Amino acid sequence: LDTRVTRKDMKECWTLVSTPEYAMEKIKETPMQDSQTRAFIPQSQDYLTTVPGPDLHEAFCKELTKEGGDPSLSRDQIPDIVHLDAQRWGSAMPCDRHLDKNSETRKIISGVPYDTVEASKLAPTRVCRDGDTFLKDDNLMLFQAGDMMSTYTPGFEGAALSGMDAAENMVETLLKDRKTDLF
Repeated sequence: LDTRVTRKDMKECWTLVSTPEYAMEKIKETPMQDSQTRAFIPQSQDYLTTVPGPDLHEAFCKELTKEGGDPSLSRDQIPDIVHLDAQRWGSAMPCDRHLDKNSETRKIISGVPYDTVEASKLAPTRVCRDGDTFLKDDNLMLFQAGDMMSTYTPGFEGAALSGMDAAENMVETLLKDRKTDLF
């Protein structure tokens, strides 16, 4: 039995992140929160895999084959999708707390404030406060990471940085504990 993976058997995995403008458009069309109660509206897998997922895939394919992309790649050469999933993350574009109700860039969608100036760019991520980018309980060895814990501006990058910092701290803690046990 030969279990080696050949190059032709390998699949690529891509994570696509929409523009904030697209995300806000979709939030307007299909809200994530009840505008009256502000209760979270659960995301339907059917909606996610028939609207934002395919939209992002199509936009990605257009980017790959447009002028400036790979000149040798045509649309029919892009491999078929093996698995498609999607996640809406409206809280990745919150309105900064300093913007008051009179701000020209503050927009309310389904009762949630968004900043349209910030929405025009995903970077740079800024440090908002001092401290750790994650929470940790040393006694329980319990970690919590994400943009809600991060010291960075809320959003995808803040969440990723928080997760990487938590993972690095976890490895350091485990290795330190292992050395203590050995000596």
